[in-house]
Amino acid sequence: MPDGDQSPLPSEVAHDETVDSGVAAPASVGATPSSATTPSATTPSATTPLPTGQKAEPEVSERSADGLATPTRFRLGNRPPLTGVRALALFTVLTYHSNFKTLPGAWVALQVFFVLSGFLITAMLAGEGQRNGRINLKGFYARRAVRLVPPLILTVVLLAIYASFVHVAEASQRLWGDSAAAMFYYADYRQAFGHAPFFGYLAQTWSLSVEEQYYIIWSMLMVAVVAMHRRRLAYGFAIAGLVLSAADRLWLVYSAQHFDKVVFGRVYYAFDSRADALFVGCLLGLLAADGHLNQWKRWPTRLLTTGAIICAAFMVWILLYAPLFRENLAVWWLPTTTMASAVILVYFVICPTGIGSRFVGIGLFVFIGDLSYTVYLVHFPVYLAIGTDSIHGSFWPTELLRLAIIFAIAIASWFCIEKPLMRWRQRSAAR
Repeated sequence: MPDGDQSPLPSEVAHDETVDSGVAAPASVGATPSSATTPSATTPSATTPLPTGQKAEPEVSERSADGLATPTRFRLGNRPPLTGVRALALFTVLTYHSNFKTLPGAWVALQVFFVLSGFLITAMLAGEGQRNGRINLKGFYARRAVRLVPPLILTVVLLAIYASFVHVAEASQRLWGDSAAAMFYYADYRQAFGHAPFFGYLAQTWSLSVEEQYYIIWSMLMVAVVAMHRRRLAYGFAIAGLVLSAADRLWLVYSAQHFDKVVFGRVYYAFDSRADALFVGCLLGLLAADGHLNQWKRWPTRLLTTGAIICAAFMVWILLYAPLFRENLAVWWLPTTTMASAVILVYFVICPTGIGSRFVGIGLFVFIGDLSYTVYLVHFPVYLAIGTDSIHGSFWPTELLRLAIIFAIAIASWFCIEKPLMRWRQRSAAR
């Protein structure tokens, strides 16, 4: 899910995300989630606490040599709601995947992770470009790899150990085919074109593939924008990506003779028809980097708070009443939930001390948000391996056993693998 983390650099706190914990499920069963995320990136934490006694630096306007004001530098600082929101999205995914009935609209968590991932990645890249006058593409990819690959390798290794003791039907596709698609980030198109097996053990990684493809494309575009000193061009790229992706999705829906599960799978799982949510996040990240998400006046802040409440209520309605495999989902619910996610995200940024931000940013949610990427990776294999039929138990004992195993793996990975690697990465960046 899709997750995010920050790397303190010598000049300031650098904000690096991993919402790569999308939320999702096999096309064949309509399961969905991360960034993620995840999400996505996500996702892993969206913030890294500053040293004791140190607060996030205030955003201040700077002036160039000719005396003209330059865009206010945006600093993520310590924003727990951006991590805690991953936990809430994660629970909707776990709930849906536990029986594929409860919370049929859990797919909406993907929208949250995609928008959040686009926002964090863009804020990070734009901030680096403002500070250094260039973007280190090699460093960006190295940070992504250090954050995302180890938990993925751990998941594949655990699946290999499991398969050595338990017979898995169609293992060549459900285990090893899925593992290859996950490791090389083409699981989204494998799902979209119907090549994925029924109940593949890593079917949920399609959303991670969407985000990885976004990382590659958007980072290169941002490198070009910074090199040419054309800030407005970044907005043009983001708007073009948003429009093209939304138009592609509508064309796929309306050009088909009949809207069925095949059409839905092509629309729902592929990068080209889902990238609009990521590009909405890019626009928010650019606006933040240009100082437009700082120090709003009272009445716009109140209007934003009202809008966030309405959007949150709408998302709850979607969770309860908007199942998969519907044409309305592809045409209406995906874009509207993307915009609702964007409003809620802006609220967390503009109103960090608001009631909603304080609730989402409580310590437990933040900790689970840190674990969300690994939880997202391991939860679906555990759900497939341990079912009420396989252990001959009732639902709740089975579900508690599943969750205990999932969170035990995620906590061990966080403390033994992920945090040590992040500390090593930070020390390397400081040299």
